[in-house]
Amino acid sequence: MIPHENIGDFHFLLTSCLMISVGVDMLQGFSLYGAVQNNLSAFKLMTFSEWLMLFFFALFLIKEMLALYKTGKKDA
Repeated sequence: MIPHENIGDFHFLLTSCLMISVGVDMLQGFSLYGAVQNNLSAFKLMTFSEWLMLFFFALFLIKEMLALYKTGKKDA
């Protein structure tokens, strides 16, 4: 099972990186709305094959997490 500390660390790092990215965009002259849109624009430009690869990557991660959970390993 995934420890709750790892999930908290992930959310902290994700939030920190997004805040830094939005802050840098705002320093370059974007409005807050424009900075957020700039961060989300990468997902708008993805092609079908890129979405497919992202989907398979997520499935692979879920499969690995379930396998670790079923075997009862504490450390991966």
